[in-house]
Amino acid sequence: MAGSLLLSSVVLLSVMITYLFIQSQSEIRSVEKIKMESLKKDETIEILGEEIQNMRKQQEGIGQTQNEIKKLMGIMPEAEVNAKPSRGTMVSGMGGAENEVENILAATRDIKRDINRQENEINSLLSEVSQRGTYYRSRPNQWPVKGEISSPYGWRKSPFRSSKSSFHDGIDIVEAVGTEVLAAGDGKVIFAGWKAVYGKTVEIDHGYGFISRYGHNSAILVNEGDKVKKGEAIARLGNTGKSTGPHLHFTIMKNNESVNPKNYLP
Repeated sequence: MAGSLLLSSVVLLSVMITYLFIQSQSEIRSVEKIKMESLKKDETIEILGEEIQNMRKQQEGIGQTQNEIKKLMGIMPEAEVNAKPSRGTMVSGMGGAENEVENILAATRDIKRDINRQENEINSLLSEVSQRGTYYRSRPNQWPVKGEISSPYGWRKSPFRSSKSSFHDGIDIVEAVGTEVLAAGDGKVIFAGWKAVYGKTVEIDHGYGFISRYGHNSAILVNEGDKVKKGEAIARLGNTGKSTGPHLHFTIMKNNESVNPKNYLP
């Protein structure tokens, strides 16, 4: 009797151990499955996050192109492009993986919408440039030389050892003597010669009320009456006339009044 009871107890214990083992294995597989699903979600979130970053870089590039076209057209771009972040920016640890995926998908939709809007605006701007090509080619918004601006447009203290202030009707751009000076826009040369203050000087009438002046050159490469294209070499930078050192004096006139060239230069 005692032996039978012991045997029954051993069998029951074996069954319980077997049951607990099976249960534990099932729980382990369940935990492993959850871990794998979580890992896959983490990988998905990481991939989507990388895609978001790539899209933002694309958006930034489009925004820069957008601004360059606007500057060439004389439209002042916004101070900051895409300064306002898209909604749905992922915040780690807030609401779990499901919410993070939803946030990323929402941000993706926002960025795609913004990219489409930017591309549509670029196409509209290019269409306008194409239709008014002559005007935009004539607009004096090509840098005549690339260099440091040593003296800006506007009132300044006279550089010729004087305490008096004088109005500077252009900008002074420092570069090496002999550097090619380029026409800021299509137009016709209306002056190519010597001026008392500016030395060897070139003036171009671009039409549409625009005239540009290039002073202190070491050599003049065009003649009065010549038609020039935007970006064409018209002179070589120098230090002639009333000047304190090699530089180009660059003036833009709009309807016979000087304006700040930086308002037009990209």
